[in-house]
Amino acid sequence: MKKRVFYVNAIILTSSAVILRLVNIWFCSFICSKIGASGMGLYQLILSVFILGITLCCSGISLTVTRLVSEKRATRDTIRRCALFAACLSLAAASLLFFSSDFVAVNFIGNPSAAVPLKLLSPSLIFIAVSSCLKGYFIAIRNTVVGVTSDIIEQFVTIGSSIFLLNRMKNSLNALIIGSTIGDFASFVYIVLMYLIFVNIRKLSKEKGGGVIKSILHIAVPIFSSSFFRSLLSSVENVLIPRGLKQYGAGDDGALAQYGVMQGMVMPILFFPSSFLTALSVLLIPEMAQAKAENNQSSIQRYVEKAFRYTLIFSFLITSVLIVFADNIGVAIYKSHDVGNILKIMAPIIPLMYLDHVVDSILKGLDQQLYSLKYNFSDSIMRVVLIAVFVPKYGIKAFIAIIFMSEIYNASLSINRLLKVTKLKVDIVGWIIAPSVCAALLYYVLLLFQKLYCFIV
Repeated sequence: MKKRVFYVNAIILTSSAVILRLVNIWFCSFICSKIGASGMGLYQLILSVFILGITLCCSGISLTVTRLVSEKRATRDTIRRCALFAACLSLAAASLLFFSSDFVAVNFIGNPSAAVPLKLLSPSLIFIAVSSCLKGYFIAIRNTVVGVTSDIIEQFVTIGSSIFLLNRMKNSLNALIIGSTIGDFASFVYIVLMYLIFVNIRKLSKEKGGGVIKSILHIAVPIFSSSFFRSLLSSVENVLIPRGLKQYGAGDDGALAQYGVMQGMVMPILFFPSSFLTALSVLLIPEMAQAKAENNQSSIQRYVEKAFRYTLIFSFLITSVLIVFADNIGVAIYKSHDVGNILKIMAPIIPLMYLDHVVDSILKGLDQQLYSLKYNFSDSIMRVVLIAVFVPKYGIKAFIAIIFMSEIYNASLSINRLLKVTKLKVDIVGWIIAPSVCAALLYYVLLLFQKLYCFIV
């Protein structure tokens, strides 16, 4: 029964992730057609600051609730306190973002027109923080439908509102931002209503929860510290990239356009296939937490071994597909050959990129968040330093090389830690050689079909 629930939830999460990311790629293409590549670059810079605010008020709270419920230590009072903590923290973050938006726009983003969008985004922090906290409860009880429906509501309300406002407002960027805030509010209302219904149906204990603050400090603070400082460094990194490209000789619009192509167009496509692994990452957290609480080492090893094998097989095959069809994808979605060229270059790092994401989720479930903190923090510092030094000298090529170095560094540390904790031995044939051979065969088969198609046409 437990396996059946796991697989059903995996199918639901995977299907929804694929649909949402497809819609997101279409929406990015739509946005680009409205505001251009340089406008997309500015939009991504604004989002990088906003994500820092999300990190400040959300990091660790969802995981705390998931872990407490999975370990059967949560009551209604416990979850209420976690939600209240998230609400208070997000209110402070929203206020900080609102009142510092002018300063951030001028001195951090380097564009005064970013101030109003940042102000319009600030209320969303409260909606996102409380929703994230309550989603942790649904993940723990293995109910993926509510979380999925919430994401779908948020995405489609955002798109619908944005399209409606774009036809009625002169400032396209502000219209997109207001649409995003409306979408976050709709998702918030839905998730709160669902939580109130489910706690009554499942008869969650009404007893006073003890040690909530201690649990938040133990679970959430390391995640918060890791995520916040990494997000802060990521925001600094995102500001340094267009500045470095400008120093390299790209000019104001050219620098924003190159940044917009990389972050707003290439990355969504590169991460789209990982939506098939989203379910694995999310569902492994409560499974790992429960197995650890029961001291079931064999279950932990079994889950980790399967996660490694399936993730690497999938990611190697995706690498072959992207290398062969990169140009077609770039032209079909964005009408850009630059996108295809960068996709082809970035494709070989996909296996480490996807595996690192899955491993990070497993480490969190095994109470190894302090190690994730150290790895992520050192990785972010390295990226910022390298970007500041090399992008002004070598341009976008340096940034791509830095991404490769960062993924190799971070993934290597995380994988080594997970293997040490689980006492699992590396299966070189099953994890690396077999997927590599299959990927190579697929590459040549796809290349043959592509040439045959071009010959016939």
